[in-house]
Amino acid sequence: MTDKTLLDYLPETIEKLTEQMEKDQERWGDTWKHRPVKENEEWDAQEERAFSRFIDYYSQWKYAGTPMPWLKIIGECHIAMTREAHPEELDNA
Repeated sequence: MTDKTLLDYLPETIEKLTEQMEKDQERWGDTWKHRPVKENEEWDAQEERAFSRFIDYYSQWKYAGTPMPWLKIIGECHIAMTREAHPEELDNA
């Protein structure tokens, strides 16, 4: 075991995440700007979408043996955080 901390591995994760998000940008473009953050007072669309994706990933792992797509999960979190921090970028701001 080394004396490395989790922070020591952050640049590697950021590099891999950047590559994944570049692929996602080519495939999906700026669709992250067009989905609602809040559908209405009773339903938080952003949270529902994120957790729905996480449940799908979990089910695919549990029942089909598909590896967990950790970079996609981090990417989904990044989208949510960016949307909350920069609502001016969204269609429905």
